[in-house]
Amino acid sequence: MNNFKHWGLKYRYIPESNYRAMWNNLVTIRLGESKDDIKELPPDLSEFYDVGINNLCNAECPFCYVSATGRGKNFPDICETWVKWMNLYPINRQQNISFSLRPFQIAIGSTGEPTMHPDFTKFLETVYGTDVVPNYTTNGIILSNISNSYCQEILDYTRKYVGGVAVSFGNKMIRSKAKKAIENLLKYGECKVMIHHLISDVESVNEFVQAVNDYGSDIHYHVLLPLMKHGRSNKGMDEIAFKYLEAQILTKGIKNIAFGANFYPYLEKSKIPVSTYPQEAYSKNIILNGRIIITPSSFNLTPIKEIKL
Repeated sequence: MNNFKHWGLKYRYIPESNYRAMWNNLVTIRLGESKDDIKELPPDLSEFYDVGINNLCNAECPFCYVSATGRGKNFPDICETWVKWMNLYPINRQQNISFSLRPFQIAIGSTGEPTMHPDFTKFLETVYGTDVVPNYTTNGIILSNISNSYCQEILDYTRKYVGGVAVSFGNKMIRSKAKKAIENLLKYGECKVMIHHLISDVESVNEFVQAVNDYGSDIHYHVLLPLMKHGRSNKGMDEIAFKYLEAQILTKGIKNIAFGANFYPYLEKSKIPVSTYPQEAYSKNIILNGRIIITPSSFNLTPIKEIKL
């Protein structure tokens, strides 16, 4: 398993937001806060970012909330733009502690399939070189073919630089490729492997439970996302779906789960023991398109701040 112990401790402090946090080897601890004290971080000082480097996709899932297609584009100068942005936040190193306002981690792939970008592996290395942990989400198509040299290159860079990879399980038409990608990541990636489950109805909950049984402890987190009436999807999650999901999680004692932000309203009243924070309090989405375009989330791409570099 790839680890980041050699990076030591990281510390972020933003007094006007009543925020201080420590990070060590992929674990973030927020200090001295209660729910009543939580204040949203400034858009350009978030702890975590989803990052869009293209709006191109080779799957075109019918439920895609950003409507990515095979006619999309790869955004230019992603490595150069990232480095210029991070250089705005210098790192002060004192013994084994780094003091900086750089984000702790990012998840690449919020607006398209990131592995399709010709600079994808270079971007992983670039982000790592700025003391930020790169993670990414993929549909698994490219990573399913281990005989392909580009698949091997991605796995090599994943092993060297990446904290975790989430493979989307929502599209049944390509699920066999997603499973193969998970197999390759577990064998060669040396990172935390996660599965994104799209929860829409009772059947989708049963498929999630089956995946929990199939993979056991090999999967770090099963990340649960509600189907949203957004993008190419013309319907949302069935009313009964969350009740059934909650019952399955509680009765089967499933622990290695995480919830997408859009489950927050359900979790506030749920019996599932999970820590929740207001949506978008500590995270934002960015589109890396020659400049930094910050949006509330990947579900809401309305710009709230733009940084020209």
